[in-house]
Amino acid sequence: MSVRRVKFEYYQVTCRKTGDLPSERDRLFNLVKWMDKANKKSLEGRTYNYRTEQVRLDTTYYDVELGYYFLHFVRLRDTNIPSKASLIKQVEPFELEDDEYLGEEVSALYDEQNHVLMLQRNKYSLGPEGIQDYLNLLWNNAEEQIHLRIVCSPNAFELAKKSGEYRKINLRFADLNVEKKQSRFASLKSPMKKIISSFSEYEGINAQVTITVGNKQGVSLSPQTVEDTITDIQDNRDLFSSAEVVRREDDESRVEVIDLFEHKAHDYASFRMEKRETLSHYAIANAMWKKYSNAEGCDNRKKDISSYLME
Repeated sequence: MSVRRVKFEYYQVTCRKTGDLPSERDRLFNLVKWMDKANKKSLEGRTYNYRTEQVRLDTTYYDVELGYYFLHFVRLRDTNIPSKASLIKQVEPFELEDDEYLGEEVSALYDEQNHVLMLQRNKYSLGPEGIQDYLNLLWNNAEEQIHLRIVCSPNAFELAKKSGEYRKINLRFADLNVEKKQSRFASLKSPMKKIISSFSEYEGINAQVTITVGNKQGVSLSPQTVEDTITDIQDNRDLFSSAEVVRREDDESRVEVIDLFEHKAHDYASFRMEKRETLSHYAIANAMWKKYSNAEGCDNRKKDISSYLME
């Protein structure tokens, strides 16, 4: 038996209409309207060409018992097909019929109250950008574009400072030769000030700094120095074009990447998998509900996500 760990991210479903000004906020989009339209189409009717493959919504429904909508997307793959083998036979191609594909799945929970889509991440299937493109392909409204806006945790800096182990810090700088910025760089309190001061000798405009402990296990960058650097970034956000910290909260937690400027709200669920067993959409949907719902016995991430949207 093995354990498969699945990541979930949170997005708010919004839209923009033709004529909306850039300064105007997105409109909230009720995905239930989209689901109703999708359910009126056959499986073939809601299958679309996407890049070099085909994608479709396999099913969408409202679960009365759980109280949420669920969606099940599939990327239909007919390239890079694996082979099959046995203990007594040589490897042979895994052959598909002309109308058969390998299905790479991704599941989602939709909270109509907050217009929030809780999305499973699967590197072999559709990502958020692909889901967004698919939503617009099926919606097919030239006057209205659907968007999935990342729900970010507002306390990324505090979260990064509460780390037991720092594995890597990755920073990007832009417009280094702007005189106003040069004086600001000189006011930094962390050793980053000395590093940046040396950039002028290269006469470059942009730069990236990565500091890491490499592959060594159980070791950390200097916690105090990293925390001072994080404070510098927090106090001078406009001096940095991006900033990431790779950290571990404690000895028992996994290594995590924290984007200090755009830290996506996310969660994980673990599934025990028997050999030759696939992870079903319904198992994932139930895990999503347990993580998100405010029902008794659930984790009530809905409360956190709702508060993030209020920031």
